[in-house]
Amino acid sequence: TRGGSALNSSWIQPLLCISLLSLLLLPLSLSCHSQSRRKELREDYKTVVETDINNANENIANLLQNTSCPALKHKLHNCRVSTDRDFVSSLHLLSCKMKKLSVSHTDKLVRSLLNSLGCHCPVEKPTREPTVRLTKRTATRRRRRNQQKTRRETKKLCKSKAILSAMTRCYQMLNSMQMAS
Repeated sequence: TRGGSALNSSWIQPLLCISLLSLLLLPLSLSCHSQSRRKELREDYKTVVETDINNANENIANLLQNTSCPALKHKLHNCRVSTDRDFVSSLHLLSCKMKKLSVSHTDKLVRSLLNSLGCHCPVEKPTREPTVRLTKRTATRRRRRNQQKTRRETKKLCKSKAILSAMTRCYQMLNSMQMAS
């Protein structure tokens, strides 16, 4: 600007203040871990979440009926129940991993868990659309593609099964703490 600094401009100062305020408040708005308490989570588990976990387990077990799941390459997050924040953080992480797998049989469970925790999963970056090549499609390619798709689906179901098991252990730990106190 002429004859002065850029901060003297009447529209920049409010914009700068709003930006700084939003940066200060952003961590508070994204933090869901302080909103839930153990007693409320236990009640939610007994009324809604336990049923959803059991249904999802049953559906996935039926789909994996004649398939064995290999051991996971990466160890799942261990549940910690030392504090409310640790417990909610553990369940939140597992819920978001489950959501990212996008297995239709776990959608209801993920929604009920996130509602119970009062949390949301971070928004994923949109994936790029694949480029389509105009090539001859042979039966062999189609068959190979179908086999790969089946393997991917089985892998997702196996990972979902492991996450469900970890979630169940978390809630069992929470409930055992209730019995002890």
